Amino acid sequence: MIYEGTCMYRIPSLMRPLFFLTLLPMSFVQAADNVAVTDVSMNPLSVTRIHDRVNYMLSLNFNNGKTAQQWRSVDCRQGQAQVLYRDLLNEEGLTKARFYGNSYLRYGPAQDDKQMTAEDIRKVCELPIKEARWEKLSATSATGITELVDVNSIQRKGDILSVRMGYDFADIIWEPPYDAPLVLKIEHYIYNCKTHQGDAVAAMNFDSDGRVTDSLITADIIRRKSSFTISPEKAQRFAQLCQLPAGKIFSAEGHFVPAANKKASTLMGPTMPDLSNNNPQWLNKYPLPAGIEQQAQSIIKPWAQARFKQIRYTEASAFGKVKVQLDVQPDGYIRKLEEYGIWTVQRLTLANQLQLKFAMSISHGASVLNKLQTDLHFPLAKGQHYQAQWDSIDADKKVTASTLRCDVTKEGDASSITPEFTGKYLLVECHDTTEGQRESSTKLAWLQEFNIFVPVSMQVGDKPETPVKLENVSVIR
Repeated sequence: MIYEGTCMYRIPSLMRPLFFLTLLPMSFVQAADNVAVTDVSMNPLSVTRIHDRVNYMLSLNFNNGKTAQQWRSVDCRQGQAQVLYRDLLNEEGLTKARFYGNSYLRYGPAQDDKQMTAEDIRKVCELPIKEARWEKLSATSATGITELVDVNSIQRKGDILSVRMGYDFADIIWEPPYDAPLVLKIEHYIYNCKTHQGDAVAAMNFDSDGRVTDSLITADIIRRKSSFTISPEKAQRFAQLCQLPAGKIFSAEGHFVPAANKKASTLMGPTMPDLSNNNPQWLNKYPLPAGIEQQAQSIIKPWAQARFKQIRYTEASAFGKVKVQLDVQPDGYIRKLEEYGIWTVQRLTLANQLQLKFAMSISHGASVLNKLQTDLHFPLAKGQHYQAQWDSIDADKKVTASTLRCDVTKEGDASSITPEFTGKYLLVECHDTTEGQRESSTKLAWLQEFNIFVPVSMQVGDKPETPVKLENVSVIR
């Protein structure tokens, strides 16, 4: 079967709600009651069968004019279905956002789809696509890459050749921009044997289990056309395939079976940080300037050294819920992890207020404080006023200016915030500005028994002030 143009497999209407339920993130969720799928089709250029696993992509159209693509995988041996990732498309059909499960713009493991029935799985497994069979085209390169062709994909209809080329990687690598694992890359080409012209129509990366982890297809691969220019060597190979007699199996350097249990590459590992469990490794790569380090240490020592090891809580407000983990470092700084669902944020702070370093789970660097002016001093006292101005510089050398003005206004019992807190607190009312962002105001409680700030309320721009409730609080002293 030659796949031409935008030919699609149509999905029965009874299956559409199933696919829709597992698609919705972010902007779709906000109006889920009013959004409906108007059309679902399976793109045949996306269908692959590796290790008895079928991967495929569904194109979805919604009644609000939005479109999306959802990549899925079915293990035909185990009878298990998974959702791999979802691309939200713009008006031109280009990917504008990707979600791996709830992970935004960063690879995350496949999500089990327990709603897909055994009959649905059977139909996918019966799709007319042969399992990839690799023929080696060249010796393995010094970098561990072996060029391949899938002999089961070679098809010719008239002057049109359809073929999938493969590239096996000796080690597991992680490829930008999503840090998706990769051991095999497949490029699908359509080539005119008469005019000697052709294009790549799909490109897919696979992990060790044969799942698609990243892809280019439809408008995305057209935009990247220059990345798939057919070289003279590849054109020569296509011309050879064009001459292949019907029914004859192509052969070159011999049948190729990818190695099992490949090791992780030491040269091409993830480029984004592992912030799980508030891991300090990423931020440790970005030291503070010596002057800032000395200044920060003089502020917290000896009167603001934390009196706990770890505090966890969930901030609940009108803006949503954020899981927070505060860990005390040996140098006295507080390392803070904030989990927003689709990404995580890590900060190195002075007492959970002044930010010294900043990184996101989807970033490739960090922002570091490189200038600080402040009259903040401890111990805090009722009636005290303090301010701060600072500049932070990010991985692209962009400098961002921020200011802070605070007043210590009154005292209260820490247990009124949550029973897990003891002693007294001082209420600190602050006004914050950061270049390029809306102004904000916060009320913080300085817990005198722990030497840490925690939020009480917040206000962003001209929005109403919203209280912050701390839930699921745990303290390790």
